[in-house]
Amino acid sequence: MPGPISNNRVTTPQTTSTTTTTPRPATPVAPTTPTTPGWAPAATTGGRAPRTGDAMSNRIQIPQSAPMHRKGTATFEGAKLKPEVLQNSFGGIKAEDFGSTRVKLPGMGGPGKEFTVRDMQYDLGGGKVGMRLVPVKDNDPAGNKAMDDLIRKESKLGANEPIFSLIAYIKPDKHAGSIKELGDTMLKTEMGNTHTGAYVGGGKTTNSPETYHGKTWEVKGYPANVQVISLAGVPQGELNKNMLAADSVMNAGVKFPPDYKNDPYKTVDLNTTLMFYRDWIKGESYLKDDPKWHTYCAEHKTIVVNVGLNVPHNENAFKEIFGADEGSKLWGQFKEKFEAANGRPFTAAEETHFEPLWKKEGLKPEQIRAPSKAEYDAHQAARFDGTLKSGAYQGYEPLPVGRALAWKPESTADLVKNFMETYAPFKEVGGVISSAAILSFKPVVQQRMGISDDEFMKLAKPLLQEMMAAEALARAPTDPAKLPEWSQKTTGALYVGLGGKPEDFAPGGTVNPALMGLAKELMGKVPNALAQLPKVATMEAGKRNDYANGWMRRNIQDELAAARGAMVSDPGKTEYYSPPAVTNRVVNGIVDSNRHVKIRVVATAVDASEVQ
Repeated sequence: MPGPISNNRVTTPQTTSTTTTTPRPATPVAPTTPTTPGWAPAATTGGRAPRTGDAMSNRIQIPQSAPMHRKGTATFEGAKLKPEVLQNSFGGIKAEDFGSTRVKLPGMGGPGKEFTVRDMQYDLGGGKVGMRLVPVKDNDPAGNKAMDDLIRKESKLGANEPIFSLIAYIKPDKHAGSIKELGDTMLKTEMGNTHTGAYVGGGKTTNSPETYHGKTWEVKGYPANVQVISLAGVPQGELNKNMLAADSVMNAGVKFPPDYKNDPYKTVDLNTTLMFYRDWIKGESYLKDDPKWHTYCAEHKTIVVNVGLNVPHNENAFKEIFGADEGSKLWGQFKEKFEAANGRPFTAAEETHFEPLWKKEGLKPEQIRAPSKAEYDAHQAARFDGTLKSGAYQGYEPLPVGRALAWKPESTADLVKNFMETYAPFKEVGGVISSAAILSFKPVVQQRMGISDDEFMKLAKPLLQEMMAAEALARAPTDPAKLPEWSQKTTGALYVGLGGKPEDFAPGGTVNPALMGLAKELMGKVPNALAQLPKVATMEAGKRNDYANGWMRRNIQDELAAARGAMVSDPGKTEYYSPPAVTNRVVNGIVDSNRHVKIRVVATAVDASEVQ
């Protein structure tokens, strides 16, 4: 998304949200909101029970092999950045730490623990995690040959096959801070990703807004991770050709939302995605005139990718998907749009033929039918007036959210969870810090979703209680005589973590009764964990921590599903997101992708003037 994510960051309590000044143009960025540890993705249908058959799993923890939490020394391949560039453009970061973030935890009266998250690095193969730096030049096909050759090699593309890859722009200059700083001013609610575009070879890019970055790289001081998307059983060249057909048509005249911070991401199911594409080709006015249908950078490319995976560009496929009569007419309109966007006719050689994702998912044409705009509006109204839940509504219904799409749309709960899983996971920071960090996002979650304090706490409290129970299982003394002292100290630490002051416990201090009451309430399930202490008494600390982490995650699955399934209060609120960080989260296993779809980072584009 254009500009720094701080323009749309999630702020923590006692913090004023202000735009951070950066070298980038002051243009908007994609919506983002963090959420809570382990709030796993689960297929939902607007508050009802999940439908069956969703190909995406309900994973409740990120893989141990996730690149971002891999231990050891980072590997850097390809070009080397100049020392002065590391010093000036990237905040004085060491070459070996480029693309990672050092998380600083609070200590008890002294320096706290630190740990490293490889949030902008990726898997290089052979067990190595790091970055492959490739120099590029703006508007210079010859200056991009190294990148184009690498993409072709990594994608197994022929010399004349087209290139299409996503490009996720990153901010590696934001590379060390506390959890509060990471969640506030350091862009880490987006893992340092602040814009998503597409690279189509020869130094050319496509973006929303359409003219952003001058339709070229503009990576000076602002590198971009290059990501290849593949579909099982489909030659990469054929898929790229299909993506380019959709992208070129949808990029022409794309409208960026005026209130990008609260933009409602609507194409969360396949039916609505196909409706959007059909009506874009037809030139329906609402897509250009209604700001609620305008698309920020990552939203735009998400729609392009989902169309590219599901709509082969040939007349028979259009007829099958959109109906015989409308499909035939739409095919002709597509070719007109393509010629207008590209300045040349769409040729027979550019037609694509492959098994689309919806067929791989076992869906039928009648299930993926694109609704009329009136049908879409009626269904949305039924979701919020209660008639959908009561069964009184008998009209059109879409497929479950995320079904046959590249990745699962993120709810507000997911976004908080993703931040916590990345920068404050229980295994690294413990229950006290994780709980405090979750609650620090309460004002933002309430504003985003339009829910009350009581409604938020009803969702969050069971999760936090299980988290503190796990803290006991991980770190409580196994000697019963020492448990009261541990419990008192842990409750006090939780009180401070929730916003209380250490001096409140000193002589003459006054304890805040509301905060202390909450701290004690969050310790309410600790006895459940203490009963499990004999099982961990002989474990060494690391294994005990792992056991407690797994125990907690098994116990919170229902609470996580409830948090993710909570609806916003009205249609004007932002219910789902596809932020710039989403593909990075897919790569790290935080966000579920479809089992037939793979995303792989092949390189990081850096400006040629910045390398040795």
